[in-house]
Amino acid sequence: MRKKQRMLIFALVITATSQFYLNFIIDGFRISTSVIILPIFLITYDDVSSVHTSLLTALIVFIVRSFVLLISGTELSQAVYIVIPGSLFYVIYGIIFSLKKLIPNNSLLKMVFLVFICDFFSNIIEVFLRMNMLNRGVDYKDIFALFLIAVIRTFIAMTVLVLIRNYKVLLTKEEHEVRYQNLILLIADLKSEIYFMKKNSDDIEHIMSNSYIMYEKLLLSNQDEDIKDLSLNITKDIHEIKKDYIHVIKGIENTLTKEFKLSEMSIKDIFYILRESTYRLNENNRNNLYLDFKYKSNFYTRNHFQLMSILKNIVNNAIESIDMTKKNNFIKIYYKSDKKNHIFTIADSGKGISPQNMKYIYNPGFSTKFDYNTGDVNRGIGLYHVKTLVVNHFKGTINVASEVDVGTEFTIKIPIANMEVDDENIHY
Repeated sequence: MRKKQRMLIFALVITATSQFYLNFIIDGFRISTSVIILPIFLITYDDVSSVHTSLLTALIVFIVRSFVLLISGTELSQAVYIVIPGSLFYVIYGIIFSLKKLIPNNSLLKMVFLVFICDFFSNIIEVFLRMNMLNRGVDYKDIFALFLIAVIRTFIAMTVLVLIRNYKVLLTKEEHEVRYQNLILLIADLKSEIYFMKKNSDDIEHIMSNSYIMYEKLLLSNQDEDIKDLSLNITKDIHEIKKDYIHVIKGIENTLTKEFKLSEMSIKDIFYILRESTYRLNENNRNNLYLDFKYKSNFYTRNHFQLMSILKNIVNNAIESIDMTKKNNFIKIYYKSDKKNHIFTIADSGKGISPQNMKYIYNPGFSTKFDYNTGDVNRGIGLYHVKTLVVNHFKGTINVASEVDVGTEFTIKIPIANMEVDDENIHY
């Protein structure tokens, strides 16, 4: 059904554009712009039959041109006499173009030659038919003129086709780039979650050890056997939970290792991905938000996912604290280094943090963000993740300065040597 709709729409477009033409020296012959569109459609929609499309186009062109001549006062027989050769042009074009299936891999050079042949020979046949109707002959000047017309129209048609294809490639490339950026951010989140899952597994191990110690003490006490059994079962359950937890962690890690390998990334690329994704997620407020991510020098790190997670969480916190109804909002990240440390400064123009809340901002679960429309409360994990990664993973420091209704500024220092620590060397 869709193919038939395409054919009909295309035939109508060709008929409409065929009304824009230049008259040739032969009576009734016209140089139409529609023949530029014809090969573009047939090449682009190669699942549509060129013969069927051309037959439908020829029929509609015949009807429309005959009607135009009739309302201008031409007799029916004369109108048909004038229109038939022009309609036949499209039939011949479609038949010759069906040879496209013989061209391997749609070679561009061979496709150019085919389009030229279709245009030139279809015109030759139309001109010979008109000349016979007029009892005139065709000289070499007419043929040379048709040759030039075919060359020019083929050149224009194929140029437009190449531009369309390059545009599609550009769009596809942009789509892939967006997917790649989203994948980087997703993996950064997963890596961050894995880090805390591993930390939690150690906590579970500690709880399990305490539970077993309690069981051993109960064995030496005069407690009921049911209580002793209950204590042992709790220890076993904790152990099973830990095993399942570790299986989940390993499963995610194996998937990330198999599906996505990226040894290192530059701070330039990290800033670019973070900036573009932040603008994308805040597209409606883009005019009211200015992102300024600068670096004094570029460097590469194997811990790009962890660094991305740190910066992303702080940026997300900044976004949530900004009143997007106001103008001149900004989030700025500036990177520099000294002899010992990578130094990141992240500043925003948000509502700031009150002095009474400052000492709680890194506590897990603490949040001042409440959505009055939905009743949702932010889970308050972002800055807890940030501090844990900075302090425990990178052995760095994080400091914050904030003023209510003015903004907040975080300063993160990470030892240069620790930026290159491998995941397997992390200690919780």
